[in-house]
Amino acid sequence: MPPKLPRLVTRDLLGYAWAALGKHTPKLLRDWESAHPDRELRLVRHNSPTGGLCEGSCDVAIVRRSVEDAQFDSVIVGLEKRMIAFAADDAQWSRRRQLTMSEVADRPILMDPRTGTTNMQLWAGVDHQPQFIESFDVDEWLNTIAAGHGVGTTAEATAHHHARPGVVFRPIKDSPRIPVRLAWWRENPPGGLTELVDAVTKLYAAARN
Repeated sequence: MPPKLPRLVTRDLLGYAWAALGKHTPKLLRDWESAHPDRELRLVRHNSPTGGLCEGSCDVAIVRRSVEDAQFDSVIVGLEKRMIAFAADDAQWSRRRQLTMSEVADRPILMDPRTGTTNMQLWAGVDHQPQFIESFDVDEWLNTIAAGHGVGTTAEATAHHHARPGVVFRPIKDSPRIPVRLAWWRENPPGGLTELVDAVTKLYAAARN
């Protein structure tokens, strides 16, 4: 009997800058492994505007900002609530279940100008603009918030992917939802792309129903 040859496995790298797919991440990885035993899906964190796509660190990237570069294609696979993150012992907000954009504007807001979804245009309809503090890494962002030195707005996925003692996440009731996109090189779409887009879209659709 001839020796059994090793199974060849193709590896697909899925990049992200901050929070992958939040609560959907474990199910995607488990379902993918079951449905595609010959295609390993591995997450890669790269703190760049394209989640590592431009740098060659991944085949497909999860992004929550519009993809303007014509080198890339992208598709919206779901929508997420915008959350406010603040210190758990905050005297004014600790018992609140949700907040408004106007209330958030009263606090210093940490923002990542390179990869984040927070920008001053979010408060265009509010009568006062918040003070912004730049932050370039999710750990720095969380540590500063936990210390009570500012608050942050972020996609719902961050609350699941980066649960942190001392930091509380609550929905902002009057903020538009954040589109979640998958992006890839236009001239070099990876194998399994259609299946990946379909799988992620179904996860977000199921959570909405």
